[in-house]
Order: sequence, then C-alpha cells, then structure tokens
Amino acid sequence: MFRDRQDIHAAALVKDASESVINDNGELFQDFPASWAVLVDKGYIGLTASTRAIHPKKRSSNGSLERHDLERNANVSSDRAIVENFFGWVCLLWKISYATFVWGTKCYDAIQRLTFALTNFHLTLMPLRQDDQHQYRAVLARYRRMVEENNAKRAAIQRRYAVRRAERMATESLRSSFAARVSFSPSANTRR
Repeated sequence: MFRDRQDIHAAALVKDASESVINDNGELFQDFPASWAVLVDKGYIGLTASTRAIHPKKRSSNGSLERHDLERNANVSSDRAIVENFFGWVCLLWKISYATFVWGTKCYDAIQRLTFALTNFHLTLMPLRQDDQHQYRAVLARYRRMVEENNAKRAAIQRRYAVRRAERMATESLRSSFAARVSFSPSANTRR
C-alpha cells in the first residue's frame, strides 16, 4: 500500500520550517535531511532509495547478523512496538479502523485522520501503558476471527454449490437416460 501511494506518504513526511530545527540525526538523515523517517517491515527493503525508510536488517541466506545489526534490529523493533500499541488503541477505540473498509481511499484518508486525531487526544488523557499489548492482541485476535468467519462462509457457499451441482448433474443424467429409453423403445417407433 505504501508503494501505491508513495507520493502521498512522501508529502506527509516532509518537515515544515518549525520542525527543521528539531535535532534529528537518526538513520538516513544525511540522505533525507528534510524528511521524517518511516518505520517499515522487511518487505519494504527497496524503499530506502526514495524514502527515509527504516526497516530491520535481514540475515543473509547463508549466515547470521552481526552483533551491531542485532542491536539495531532490537531498537527498531522496540520503536515499532510503540507504533503497534498506538494502532492497537486506534483499533480498540474506533471500529472503522479495523473493519473492512469499502467506501474508497479518498473518504478513508479523512476518516483515518480523524481517528488518529481523536486517539492522540485520548492518549493525552490516558497515555500508552504496558498493558496496551493486551488490547493490540485482542484486535489481532478479532482479525483472525474475521478471517475464520470469512473462510467458513466461503466454505459453506462452496459446499452448497457442490451439492446443488451434484443434484443438477443427477437430474440431467436421469432425464437423458429416460429420454434415451423413450426414443429407443418400440412403442415410440410405432407412431410413424
């Protein structure tokens, strides 16, 4: 999704004049001094060419990571846990954020901005705590239940289709065998 809407994300990551004075000497700062960083999965490894993307290092196919790479991955993962906790709160507070959204991307952007703003306000009243993992896990469990429900519905539809098709085939074969018996019977040939 990030690659499909990269221009929108790049525009959102640009620092404004007041933010440019903030001390930001993190990864890829030299390459993208006017941009904020975005934390991504290992699946977005090629993204660093065009965006200030920070992702965990992959281990090579025949070896292991060095100690400093393991420490870096631990730091990146801890930052990502904070982001995941935030998204857990968003999904806990606003059903529209975790349900399947079918209205279109233009409307979705406005709704997501609203849910993030309301969640940020909520966090000023009740900051993220250690027990937020439970809410995030509950949301992930809900996602799994939704997938299982969809799979069960699809399997039921396929079973009904198979039964109805078998009934149709049996009926058609009965009709064709009956028609074959009638057309070859002596009583049918005497009508000439």
